[in-house]
Amino acid sequence: MSLLGTAVLISCGNLCWKTLVKIIKKNATNQYSMANNRTIGIDLGTTRSAVAHVTDGEPKIIENSEGESVTPSVVHLTEDGESIVGEGAVNNMMMKPNRTIREIKKLMGTNETVFLGDEEYNPQEVSALTLQKLVSDTEDRLGGDVTNAVITVPAYFTDRQRSATREAGEIIGLEVDRLLPEPSAAVLAYGHREQQLGEVANEVIFVYDLGGGTFDATLVEAEYEHNYIETIATDGDDQLGGSDWTEALVQYAYDVIYEATDVDISQNDEYIEQRGRIFTAAQEAKHALSEQKSVDLTVPFVVPDQGYNLDEEITQAEFEEMTKDLLEDTKIPISDIFERTDHTVEDIDKVLLIGGSTRMPQVETLVEEYFGMEPSKKISPDHAVALGASIQAAILDDDVTDTGITSEEGDGPSGIVLIDVLPQTIGIKVQPGDKFDPIVERDSQLPVTNRSEGYSVQHADQTSVAIEVYQGQDEYAPNNEKLGDAFLNEIPAREPGQGQLAIEFTVNSDGTLEVYGEDLLSGKEVTAEIDSALDSNSRDKTQLPPNA
Repeated sequence: MSLLGTAVLISCGNLCWKTLVKIIKKNATNQYSMANNRTIGIDLGTTRSAVAHVTDGEPKIIENSEGESVTPSVVHLTEDGESIVGEGAVNNMMMKPNRTIREIKKLMGTNETVFLGDEEYNPQEVSALTLQKLVSDTEDRLGGDVTNAVITVPAYFTDRQRSATREAGEIIGLEVDRLLPEPSAAVLAYGHREQQLGEVANEVIFVYDLGGGTFDATLVEAEYEHNYIETIATDGDDQLGGSDWTEALVQYAYDVIYEATDVDISQNDEYIEQRGRIFTAAQEAKHALSEQKSVDLTVPFVVPDQGYNLDEEITQAEFEEMTKDLLEDTKIPISDIFERTDHTVEDIDKVLLIGGSTRMPQVETLVEEYFGMEPSKKISPDHAVALGASIQAAILDDDVTDTGITSEEGDGPSGIVLIDVLPQTIGIKVQPGDKFDPIVERDSQLPVTNRSEGYSVQHADQTSVAIEVYQGQDEYAPNNEKLGDAFLNEIPAREPGQGQLAIEFTVNSDGTLEVYGEDLLSGKEVTAEIDSALDSNSRDKTQLPPNA
């Protein structure tokens, strides 16, 4: 079973940032001769996605077929069974919301399904349709096939969410070379830019990543003189993002409409189309309030039988007041990181803002007050993650770990090593009381092997043990996310209470989880594979709706 962590240590050995740029340029030289083996970087976002590729020695955003640098992560299924992804889907969302899906990333890693018209899809399949659009547009722009990708994921994504993301790429025939944590991708992009400007310095960096649907807080040490970037700790909330700020405006609109008309349109199916228009207007108002002191939230004929038009002025101050609790929620993971590490706020040299939602003025104000400094604005919050992913893709294309690339000074071979860190603890459910017994703690650097002894069977004559594997931080196992079941078979029978079973978890550098069991009574050794708790009955590429 795949198990990926969330933080990245990029150890260059003798390979400095200058050489990293050299590698990227080397790849760029041959980019058009690699049409059958092209690797791109993809930021698969909750509300918007982006693609980047190293071109002429520089990571660059690839525009979609509409000429935009980002693509809305919205999918629409036409009556003819074709998929429309991006701005076209957004336009259809207002008129045909039952055939349109947005923010599917929030369901990744779950067994929930959604409907596009009468057709049922799992989250991986809907995400695959978005990836299909991104890859197709990229192939048109660059010329030739795209076969491989580095796809970014929120740092706090669990194993199931990461596995679902990888599957989305595999559905369309994409080889996913790496799932790269979004904060790590941003730091890669930032470090590359600083090197180009000749401003590289050792720094302790805090990444505040507020995307459309997720929030990550990540502490990073960048020691360029030793040529590595190491993530110390990460925390976050995979259900908190900019869409929650949009929903606050949507709820405000519902309240205003109800007060004026005595009609609650929030649940009534008669007003599905109006709800779509309200959401779009709220989203536009939120974006405008990042630049303006006030905005008109306008939706004509929102209650047609009463001839009622929604037309409310909302000031930036009012918007910030109605969303202040959401903003405060982002401080919880930040404080948690400082509580469990040896670092303090005073140790931070720079704060990076990542994700389009960080453009809201209230975010910058919070950062300034919490960290006592203005956040860096040297990289685009909308593009940094995709650009960093493309740099990682260029590094992987060069295969530096095997080719013995030397530094510019010629002082010996060196490779690039990526070491992940677990975002959340993995362990097993034990009795009595369904308690969660940690095996590998969060923030553990990978690869890692941890062993725990003293386990016993529950019943006499038991010759196998079912191990329920969970990931999370709660002491009560069912409150955590179940990764799946492992089975230790063919063990000698014994009486309950004899703690003579040992369980060992190994999380490899490639993110795979291995389970090893040993019966200390007989010396018998057993291994087990995990049966994933995530359903995987997805359509393949040939069964997906084609692009319109």
